[in-house]
Amino acid sequence: MRVLFVSPYPPAADGIGDYTSRLAAAVRGQGHEVRVVLPRRGDRDAADVIGFIGGGRSGQAAEVRHGVARFGPDVVHVQFAVAAFGTRTMALVRWLKALKRELAVPVVVTMHEVTRDTALLRAPGRMLYRTIARHCDLIIVHTQTARTAVTKLETGLPAKVVVIPHPAARPPDGSVPQGDLRERFGLRHLPVLLAFGFIHVDKGLQDLVQALGVLRHEGDRPTGGPRLVIAGMVRRRHGPMRLFEAPDRLHLAMVLWQARRTGVRDQLVFTGYVPDNEVTGWFRAADAVVLPYRRIEESGVAGIAVALGAPVLASRVGGLAEQFGDSPWTFPAGDPDALARVLARFLAAPQEQRETARHHRQTAEMAAVVDSTLDRYAQVVAARAGGLARVG
Repeated sequence: MRVLFVSPYPPAADGIGDYTSRLAAAVRGQGHEVRVVLPRRGDRDAADVIGFIGGGRSGQAAEVRHGVARFGPDVVHVQFAVAAFGTRTMALVRWLKALKRELAVPVVVTMHEVTRDTALLRAPGRMLYRTIARHCDLIIVHTQTARTAVTKLETGLPAKVVVIPHPAARPPDGSVPQGDLRERFGLRHLPVLLAFGFIHVDKGLQDLVQALGVLRHEGDRPTGGPRLVIAGMVRRRHGPMRLFEAPDRLHLAMVLWQARRTGVRDQLVFTGYVPDNEVTGWFRAADAVVLPYRRIEESGVAGIAVALGAPVLASRVGGLAEQFGDSPWTFPAGDPDALARVLARFLAAPQEQRETARHHRQTAEMAAVVDSTLDRYAQVVAARAGGLARVG
């Protein structure tokens, strides 16, 4: 089978691109051919990359479509989120229409952030997702929460919606040991809580900082409290999408103000962008990975933590509620006091009790995800060949 992915792709720093890269490698490992079309101009030296959509000139778009035609995909798989495509979203819709008209190829879309995008963009966001759905033969989501959100968009959508869980994502073995990271940032033997990834207003960082303030006030520990390592930065946006960068920068400024007001600024450690060779080290260095999201569909950070066996403390929201629902180390979203109580229990617990934060979780292995995805590809290809409008 020949599979064309339409997605961000490494070396771009993008979680969806990393997911696509892993999925593409696994699909190729089962003997299938893979090519990639990017949302915007990127590294075309990669052997898999044909080109990019939304180039702004009809000649560029035609060139990419001709490259796709030469490849002759059996199925097109779009990895979609508003953050991933931004201003190229409507170009994606036009491109898919032209592709289906010229090649009559079935289209699968994985909707990575449907709950977050529709909550943020409201009616325009719902309309956007309905438009994307109408140009697809199959919609894949990672959680039951997302499936419910998609099915509520509009009855009678032509595509079936299926759940294929997000797999655990083990990063490459890092070359920087955890001890070196602790030493570099002055952490040594202090307890470390890790908040990893892009800083975003939905991720609940303000609740985590407020919870640290509660711990500091109740414990009266001016120097001995845990250190919160904020390993990441605000996601850089481009063009008109920079409007969505502003709330995250304002959010970060408010978090810093809150930290100073509650007296915990000295407990915050900012690393900035984390290079690939330090990712594993930070998860190994952490006593716990904290995911205090207020709104989330599925978390790539949770997948890394699961793959590396790092303890996880998570809010009960969206896909996290499904993934960590049986863990004693969860708390209501947007409740700093409840988060503070969980943190206090965890930090005071003996090691054998902390171990439950490693094991109380539900996850999927990449092999099972690939098998399910390939089965769905076969179904949409067979349905298209048989002239069916839906996948059974």
